[in-house]
Amino acid sequence: MKKKKNQNIVKFQKDYKFNIGIVIIVIIFIYVLFHLFSYITDKNIKVYEVKEGTISASLKKDALALRDEEVFNSGTNGIIKYFKQDASRVGVKTVIYSIDKSGEITNKINSMNTDIGKLSPSMLNGIYNEFGAFSESYSDSNFFRTGIFKNNLNTELDQIHTANALGSLQGEIDNATKNGTYELNYSPKAGLFMLTIDGLEGTNLDNFDKESFDVNRVNKVGLRSNVNVNSGDPIYKIIYGDKWNLLFPVNDDEKKLLGDEDYINVRFNLDDFMTYAEAKIIHQGTEDYMNLAFDDSIERYADNRFLTIEMQLNNKSGLKIPNSAITTKEFFVIPKNYFMKGNDSSSEGIMVKRSGGNEFISPTIFYETNDAYYIDSEKVDAKDYILKPNSNEEYRVDTKTDELEGVYSVNKGYAVFKQIKVLNQNKEYSIVDKNTSYGIALYDRIVLDGSQVEENDMI
Repeated sequence: MKKKKNQNIVKFQKDYKFNIGIVIIVIIFIYVLFHLFSYITDKNIKVYEVKEGTISASLKKDALALRDEEVFNSGTNGIIKYFKQDASRVGVKTVIYSIDKSGEITNKINSMNTDIGKLSPSMLNGIYNEFGAFSESYSDSNFFRTGIFKNNLNTELDQIHTANALGSLQGEIDNATKNGTYELNYSPKAGLFMLTIDGLEGTNLDNFDKESFDVNRVNKVGLRSNVNVNSGDPIYKIIYGDKWNLLFPVNDDEKKLLGDEDYINVRFNLDDFMTYAEAKIIHQGTEDYMNLAFDDSIERYADNRFLTIEMQLNNKSGLKIPNSAITTKEFFVIPKNYFMKGNDSSSEGIMVKRSGGNEFISPTIFYETNDAYYIDSEKVDAKDYILKPNSNEEYRVDTKTDELEGVYSVNKGYAVFKQIKVLNQNKEYSIVDKNTSYGIALYDRIVLDGSQVEENDMI
């Protein structure tokens, strides 16, 4: 007979053990949730480190060219032949053209053949130089100069042909000269000999007006050899000196942009040539104009009355900051004669009138003019009165207010307004003066979006 198993089993309850790992995981989870919530709900303040930089602006204009120039007319009838190239330098008493009243000498010159093998080295060098200059300066953007090169080369060959022919016909030329049927004419003055006229040669800085800028008034005429001229016909002009001017009208915005420029870097759209000009705004009639004075490159554009130019302006260097960082803040403007030193301090302060007794405070100064300091409402109220030293005069704090342009510096972990002076600006960045009192400095950390914070906000 089997024995019965003991049914009286006593169960003991296990002791609860504290699990530190689970607690840590829960705390971390709560911490992450808190910061995630804070990130979503709080302002996302981005910071920018101040750097040095440069910004330049440009202005494109069509300008009127003015030069010291004089047109000369023929004194007689006859066939004209030029001995100098267009836009070439001539001296006093340089032979520049002839007038053949009968046409006999001209016909003989034109009928003669020139043996290129008999050309002098100087003549050949002239032709080689024409080819070399054209080849070096040619590009697809100035293809128009091909026509100018062709004309210059034809003129050069015609001059060589004429010079050789004159030597062979010297006896006949002497007889024709004595008979008054042939004239050799000399330059009366030194300058740039031109065979193009446009009718605006008499326009200068003293007599130009609004109508001078009408391109339809330009009637450009090219003068040619071997054609009949009558007495009184214009036959050439001379441009004197190396100085010339470009003029164009300016509006108020352009005057503001150009007004501080003494010299401007000018690029000519015709051939991308760049040079500097002395700049000055002048007033004529009821309009304002920019006058650009040059002392070089007059030969380059001697046959152009109007030129399209692009000016590089306001090439300013300083501290470069994003425009988004710039904001404004209103300040109380307090006269300097209400400030004094007190409380054994070298700092400037003001005596504020209080019901329980006057209080001396030293407010933060954000900006100053010749006779005033700019302070904010950190230590004073708009309705407070301040006392003038050694006087019974009082000044209410909000008597005069003004806005300053600036940024918020966060170097100390909280927002502090710093005044700026903008020197130049484009769509994205501004260049500000790095020597502005109470302003920012290189490597300062500023709020990228100045509208997101206020004074003393923690960052």
